Amino acid sequence: MRIAAFGEIMMRLTPPEYLMLEQTKDLRLDFTGTGVNILSNLAHFGCQTSLLTNLPDNRLGEAAKASVRQLGIQDRWIGSSGDHIGSYFAEMGFGPRPTQVTYQNRRSSSFGVSNASSYEFDAFLEETDLVHICGISLSLTEETRDAAFTLAKKASTSGKKVCFDFNFRPSLNTAHGVAFMKEQYEKILPYCDLVFGSQRDLTDLLGMKLDESLDSSKKFEELVQRFMLEYKITHFAGTVRHGKGDKHYLSGFLFDSENYVQAAPREIINLDRIGAGDAYAAGVLLGVIEEWSLLEIVEFATANGVLAHTIQGDIPLTTRKQVRHIMEQPTVDLIR
Repeated sequence: MRIAAFGEIMMRLTPPEYLMLEQTKDLRLDFTGTGVNILSNLAHFGCQTSLLTNLPDNRLGEAAKASVRQLGIQDRWIGSSGDHIGSYFAEMGFGPRPTQVTYQNRRSSSFGVSNASSYEFDAFLEETDLVHICGISLSLTEETRDAAFTLAKKASTSGKKVCFDFNFRPSLNTAHGVAFMKEQYEKILPYCDLVFGSQRDLTDLLGMKLDESLDSSKKFEELVQRFMLEYKITHFAGTVRHGKGDKHYLSGFLFDSENYVQAAPREIINLDRIGAGDAYAAGVLLGVIEEWSLLEIVEFATANGVLAHTIQGDIPLTTRKQVRHIMEQPTVDLIR
């Protein structure tokens, strides 16, 4: 299956050795983004992937495009326009100090100023079976919202599968209230098949209510089933994080139209958690397109998400063999 994504390529700037910005004059440069992370992981799993976006027509754009190619992502649909690339600084946390992300220049980036007329959607969809659309495109600008809506509608109408990730970021929505963003999400969801999200996305953003008459263990399940029925969603997936003492755990969940499964929690050893959710999404997408059982999908995707926490940088450069190894031989820590 040919898998594509629509979204922004960003430039990540990271101080070395857990230093804060005030402590360093050196920065590590990487090109990343939700679509890049998911597609690169799927490429490492052996899938054919391509990215639809725009980059600045300068050396930064050329470097970003080269990075995408190195990750195994086809760049045929990456256009060149404008002068800016969205960027962020990632100050890595340590112990009780959390990782701090500071965004720059996103709304005026080449992606941020590109609307539906900037892309050849029809030709792109002819070469695509499933397209992933990141919800951040609904938060950036009127142009990115227009492009996301148009692509989702065209893809759905032409019989292509649409995968959508809520990825709601309050820090990107200070100019708009929740009511406005609720309308944007409600506009795109009818065109989507597989959705990544959380209970908070459904309750706090969409305004759905938990059924208080149900046992606490059934409230979330009923909420998701109601959401899927309303928007005709085929799969809904996400992760749950929780702590016990000084340890932290990750567990993935997955719904289809009839069933709900959740993976056993796996302990997280955290080197860099940025992009770990994209690793989980890549694992789910792989399992869905290859028609694995729901339980096999969530177990693989959860293991992939946990493994991504141990890799520096956003991009989860894991392989099927590596994921299967920690699933089947979790105590083996040296491979010769």
